[in-house]
Amino acid sequence: MKKVMQIALLLIMFFFTTVVLSGEIDEDPLKKLFAISGIDKQIAEIPGMIQMEIEGVTRQGSPIPDNGYEKLLGVIGSTFQVTEILSTISTEVKKNITEPAINKLLLWYESDSGRMLTQAEENAATPQGYQEMTDSAESLLADEKRVKFAKKLDNLIKATDMAMQIHENTTAAVFMAISTVLNPSQELNMKDFKAEMSAQAVQLRTDIEQITILSFVYSYKDIEMTILEKYYKFLEQPDTRKFNESVMNGIKTAFNQSIEKMVHSLVATFSKQEKKS
Repeated sequence: MKKVMQIALLLIMFFFTTVVLSGEIDEDPLKKLFAISGIDKQIAEIPGMIQMEIEGVTRQGSPIPDNGYEKLLGVIGSTFQVTEILSTISTEVKKNITEPAINKLLLWYESDSGRMLTQAEENAATPQGYQEMTDSAESLLADEKRVKFAKKLDNLIKATDMAMQIHENTTAAVFMAISTVLNPSQELNMKDFKAEMSAQAVQLRTDIEQITILSFVYSYKDIEMTILEKYYKFLEQPDTRKFNESVMNGIKTAFNQSIEKMVHSLVATFSKQEKKS
């Protein structure tokens, strides 16, 4: 679980910011925005995050037979389809953002300032960057001006909220998947699961918020404050906020849809196997 949360946090570090991609970018404005803002790349990580969490849980003692494990991964791959998740996000964005607004957002992502932030974020979002960030955490958090900006940025784009949402959705998916595989004919006990999650929520949020702030400080440590304030002004514009909120809502909807399909598929698959045995 710790490793999955780490991945989720690394995704959040630059979820709403730029990513340089090789090759041609689709000329459709929304697809182009998804590509250049990094959303395509981040959504593609979701199935792997769930698989990694399942691998961690099984290593800790959940007795899933080898043949069951392979079937489980197959179901996850078929129900957490990246193209479907992106389609759901796209539908949500189109309900709230006009094409002229999308083109306006693209101007920032393609600007010199946007590209400068891109490079800083790419350097931070690597295993080496993560290690350097944790090693230098004390000195980074001693920079009061940048910590203050990082907190302001987190409050604006709701990065901690997004990280919490990804963590909760991923954990729920893993719990449902493993519980269904082990007891396909037994109803899921979501009440106890939610109670346990609720008991951990305050401490988890505190931990995620601290790492999110540290991530922002580290990512932008070499960027002039004037550029960062310019970036903040872009993020607080109504169209940018609508876009970010639409993406978050789209991810939440897509996760719920995928989890429902996953559970139904697992019940069907493993109920048959249980009857045969």
